[in-house]
Amino acid sequence: MLLLAPAPTIATVSVVDLLSSSPDFTLLVRVLQRTGLIPVLNMARNITFFAPSDKVLRSLPTELDMPTLLQYMIITDPIVAANMTENEAVYFSYLRAPAAPDVPLPLKVQRVSSADEKVRLEIGSGAAKVVKHDWVADNGIVQVIDAMIPLPDPLCDAVAGSVIKGDMRIFSRMFVMHPMICYLLRYAQDTATLIVPVDSAFDILNDVELSYLMVAAGHDDRLRFLGSHFLYSSVYRQNDTLGSGINVPSMSGAMVTLEKSERGIIFNDHIETVQSDMVFQNGVIHTLPSFLTPYEFFEFSPRKYMFGLNATQFTNELLFHNYDSVLDDTNRVQTIFVPVDSDTADMPVSANSLEYHFTDSLIDTLNGSIVLPSRLSLVSLGGRRQRIKLNMDENAEVWVNGKSKILRAPLRIGNTAVIPIDRALVLPPSLRFAAGSVFEARTTLQIFQSLDFFDDDTINGFTIFFPVDSAWEKLGSVGKFIRSVSGSEVAKQLLCSLMLTEPVYSSAFSSEKFAEYQTAAGTRVSIKTDNRTTSIEFNIGNIESVVELESVDLLFDGGVVHTISSIPIPENIKITPRQLLHAENITGFVELLEASSFAQDVIADDSQYIILAPQDSALTVSNITTATVELEAQMGLHILGKRSTLGGSFLSGESSYDTLVGGVHISVLAQLSDDAYELLIVSDPFVKSIQHIRVLSGGVSTSGAEIYVIDRVLPLSALTPNEVPAWWQAHGILIGLGAAGGILAMVLIGLFWLLIIYRGGQRWGHRQSLGGNIKSFVRFRRSFSGSGRSIVISANVSDEEDDDDEAAVGERTPFLGRTASGRLGSRVNVEDFGDIDEDAEEVELPSRSNEHGSV
Repeated sequence: MLLLAPAPTIATVSVVDLLSSSPDFTLLVRVLQRTGLIPVLNMARNITFFAPSDKVLRSLPTELDMPTLLQYMIITDPIVAANMTENEAVYFSYLRAPAAPDVPLPLKVQRVSSADEKVRLEIGSGAAKVVKHDWVADNGIVQVIDAMIPLPDPLCDAVAGSVIKGDMRIFSRMFVMHPMICYLLRYAQDTATLIVPVDSAFDILNDVELSYLMVAAGHDDRLRFLGSHFLYSSVYRQNDTLGSGINVPSMSGAMVTLEKSERGIIFNDHIETVQSDMVFQNGVIHTLPSFLTPYEFFEFSPRKYMFGLNATQFTNELLFHNYDSVLDDTNRVQTIFVPVDSDTADMPVSANSLEYHFTDSLIDTLNGSIVLPSRLSLVSLGGRRQRIKLNMDENAEVWVNGKSKILRAPLRIGNTAVIPIDRALVLPPSLRFAAGSVFEARTTLQIFQSLDFFDDDTINGFTIFFPVDSAWEKLGSVGKFIRSVSGSEVAKQLLCSLMLTEPVYSSAFSSEKFAEYQTAAGTRVSIKTDNRTTSIEFNIGNIESVVELESVDLLFDGGVVHTISSIPIPENIKITPRQLLHAENITGFVELLEASSFAQDVIADDSQYIILAPQDSALTVSNITTATVELEAQMGLHILGKRSTLGGSFLSGESSYDTLVGGVHISVLAQLSDDAYELLIVSDPFVKSIQHIRVLSGGVSTSGAEIYVIDRVLPLSALTPNEVPAWWQAHGILIGLGAAGGILAMVLIGLFWLLIIYRGGQRWGHRQSLGGNIKSFVRFRRSFSGSGRSIVISANVSDEEDDDDEAAVGERTPFLGRTASGRLGSRVNVEDFGDIDEDAEEVELPSRSNEHGSV
């Protein structure tokens, strides 16, 4: 559509005349004729026509809108390359913008110096070059170009295209999210100036702030920001009014100051353009290295950060429950744990756990483990605030309560820190489930279960020191007793002494002094830690115990659990030696002690003896009963009293211990394996014996008595000295030969006496008692015991009374000893009678007498 031509005047040589005079523009003149532009060029004054040669026209597609393109190349001002004072300038064509009929389309012309120091012109941001400069006619100037100059894009289309190219991508992404701006621009049928910060200008924002400006929640701030960079008129660098500076209102209502500089435009007195005068159909773009607005313009808040972190569900839930003031207050000291939206499911955040995501302390860094109070107060904690626990794993990842992973370092806005997590925080579970997560503390779990502690609602606001399994193992017999049915009251008393009636977290542990607390058992306990907070020193009454900490700050709904690797026994708990022996199922040994004179002292409640208690099976194998000869000595060998040397412990082998057998001492000579030991038994003055035992278990009573369950009986034979060699073995062969004659004489005398005995045996056999025979024939069977060879007497009669054998076999009272009573059915040691023929049915044994009788 042609504009009205200027008032007609007569030109001597017009622009059309110049073009017609050259064969290079024959086709161009015909096109000008067909488009009706000849009259415009003839009657216009002081114009510039950028004329394409016929060669350029022939290379163009046929579908081009030639009238429109040719009008765009007619400029309303004369442009003489040699006279251009600026390196670039914006001129206006005869063509009007489709969206703004009253606004001519701009065309940018750049002056370029060539190697031959001649001035060259480039048109349309380099789209075409002038190949013949300053062809002067009377009514204007012709500049011959080597290509058609394309029409500029509409301003909005140009900005949208910058989303995928150039250094205006960020601003362009924001711009295209508000199509209403372009709609208003078209509706106003006017032009605009768009002031675009380049991408590097957005470095002033962190990624969360920038993300907020790109999400739906950032709509208002994004629109305010765009509006502050949008002017409702086109302002170009060569505007005459820019020299002294002008103020132009932005779309947001703020005034923007513009002033011309040597190479561009200065905005608001200090920001100079990176690039000026990027022309488009209905406006112009100037790019800036920074924002026109200060950082404070955005008024970032915790709420905006949470939206920027893609925590929409959680933030909307908070806003629904009227947390607006909390989320917008940057002066409030707080930390907010923010669960981000999940791609797979909704974020389950219950209304009663919202407060659990807030703490009134400011967390700047994540370093190690920390326990801090949330804002959530619980009745189960006595109105106290439930804690939040942060801990770092071996991969340097930080977790909240062991389940929610922290996704990045804290983001600080004023006095508030925002920490994104991958899932909402879940309140700590009940004690049953919290303790159930401690896999190495199953023994304590079982005790709690048996005592119905998990069902006891009174365990609220408590601290529980939870022994791990290895702690019970260290107690040995004590642990077995406490876990037994008979020890349930002691177990309850012990565990209650390990419960504090208030929550005490690791952050409260002090290495400087003891802190005193009330226990659930009604006692007082003092606690102090070492500098590394890896162990706790308990002071329970007059008993001090150092207890190693395993895990700390295991939260449950009623308090906190700390696991410990050993168990301090308070002084008000009494565990007797008898209870420990019962816990180890040592019944036979206890019966033997009670049959002796030792029981009253050895297994008394205040006993401090060391008791080596053979298990019942060992007593059975060794045939030890209450009727055993020398039972006192047998029991006394297993009871150790005071140390004969100071220091050490029994199993360490550092000390020797007196037994209750006078003059006998026992010590550990060597440890052969984990439970196997070599004992040295010393009987004054010079008798020594080595015995191997296995210590199956043991424990210490509260009075200090030590119980060790062993796998065998310590034999009294260990106290017997070695046999002295026969006198003839100790002398030489000569003495033996000298004695041979005497022996021969004795044999002859013996034969004589045998004859006499044989003849008189029938007369006096019936007169002798069973135990008073000078010689007796004994029918026996051989057997073996743990202490050596022995025989069982079946009858004790002469050869003339064989018929009475059946009647003679009476009671059998087996027992083990170095002497024998000779009663029928009794077991006696073969060694007591010298060498015998063990294969014979009958043997002649010499009569032996002792305090129990005679054989």
